[in-house]
Amino acid sequence: MNHLGHLFLARSERRLMAGAFLGDFVKGTLKGERPAVLETGIKFHRSVDAFVDAHPAQRRSIDRFAPEFRRYGGIICDVVYDHFLAQHWATFNDQEFLAFCRDAYQSILAEHLNLGPKATDTIMRMQEFRSLENYRTEQYISRSLSHIGQRLKRDNPLNRAFEEFTAHRKELEADFFDFMPTTDRFAKDWLLANAEHR
Repeated sequence: MNHLGHLFLARSERRLMAGAFLGDFVKGTLKGERPAVLETGIKFHRSVDAFVDAHPAQRRSIDRFAPEFRRYGGIICDVVYDHFLAQHWATFNDQEFLAFCRDAYQSILAEHLNLGPKATDTIMRMQEFRSLENYRTEQYISRSLSHIGQRLKRDNPLNRAFEEFTAHRKELEADFFDFMPTTDRFAKDWLLANAEHR
């Protein structure tokens, strides 16, 4: 999952959301350099990523893509599954979508002293350009996939991935609805098991 999915799965726990966001920026062994709840959020992010990568619904989605896209299938699924989550938000969360996005930005920025410059710059740009809100639009999905492709060092077909997404949209959406309940259950169980660390 991408930013929206990780923040959703953090269950609106403010500091945990900030840690889950940091999971994209902090690599390697955690050494207790940040507040414990943030490091728990980073671990949570990593555990969710591992669960998602092995999920049969995501594997099924990747197999739907043409061979040249399958190497990047996890990236494509991260973005388009967040798109489906945004579009079907009320199915999974009682909080109004725009209110959730506003709270997410505020929760992460409240930890700016612990984020580091790259994560701080990213969340500030996301807030300015309403990135979480824009997961609902196909234009944003197309731009996101192309932008990720430009950031990768090797040549890749992600500038054409939006067309691959639209070609399989109905099937991918069905995969998402198989994927989301079990992923949500995994997240709830993980957070319950690690409650004492936050």
